[in-house]
Amino acid sequence: MNSDLLCMQLALDEAQKARIKAPPNPWVGCVLIKEGTLIGRGHTSVAGGPHAEVNALQGVNASGATAYVTLEPCCFHGKTPPCVDALIRSGVSKVVIGIEDPDPRVAGKGIARLKEAGIPVLCGVLEEKVRSQLSPYIKQRQTGRPYVVLKSAASVDGRTAAADGTSQWISSEKARLHAHRMRAESGAILVGSGTYLADKPQLTVRHGEHPPKQPLRIVLDRSGKIPPAENFIITNLGLSDLLEDLGRQGILQVLVEGGPAILGAFLKEQLSDRLLIYLGNKLLGENGFPLASGLPIGTLSEAPTLQLSDFFSLDETLVLDYRVKQTSVST
Repeated sequence: MNSDLLCMQLALDEAQKARIKAPPNPWVGCVLIKEGTLIGRGHTSVAGGPHAEVNALQGVNASGATAYVTLEPCCFHGKTPPCVDALIRSGVSKVVIGIEDPDPRVAGKGIARLKEAGIPVLCGVLEEKVRSQLSPYIKQRQTGRPYVVLKSAASVDGRTAAADGTSQWISSEKARLHAHRMRAESGAILVGSGTYLADKPQLTVRHGEHPPKQPLRIVLDRSGKIPPAENFIITNLGLSDLLEDLGRQGILQVLVEGGPAILGAFLKEQLSDRLLIYLGNKLLGENGFPLASGLPIGTLSEAPTLQLSDFFSLDETLVLDYRVKQTSVST
């Protein structure tokens, strides 16, 4: 394999270490290679702390080294100085970048600064992998809206609860721990009023790595049935307006844990990007609750199209990870 690909994969692995703690900043990884040897590595700190490049450069002599960084180095003064300045001062001889930063404050300007300083730059190495890893950040920067992940546990026959509404637990304990990881990666968690009233969910991260602060806990209540609740945001905003508002707050990813109605609404309005189904080992029958409701599908050609991105098992639960294409749902 090409050495640039191998080294960028190391940077991707490093970036993943920052997935939970970095938001609202992008989770970036950087490695330094000198004469074929890894001399430094770093990833994005908690917001306000050093970025990946600065952490990788800490305490090493990077003169003549090649820096591999998943995202174009920043070139503006925010809470920290520009990373391009740190790279230029370090004396690196080359910078290899995964993707250009979609943030308009950067958007090629960091690459231009490096080239102006006489440092060769190669951009686009493992581009698809980097884009996949940073998809919530890219979505928010390009559209102003967060990346939307729909999550549901379902039986083998696609039911999310039995006829009497019971659903705990369809999925395995390991699957539920994975769901907490998804919460930790999200800036907000959203449920509908039905799920809130039926399950009284805490919507907090209680297992595994914790984010610097708990996600926003949002309940969508169009009927006004739910009184104000401490630590919860009760809202009657439309889905599109709600996502716009969350995007303005810097939320990069929203995890939707609602029931059939709210999942169906997101799919119908073509506002979701990813669908995670935790498929348990039970059969709940035709009277059980469906995965999604309210979809106006009269024929197969009107059905939403999903692209299977990954699948794996967690004990007796099969996790199906889909990307949602936004072209097929009839309104």
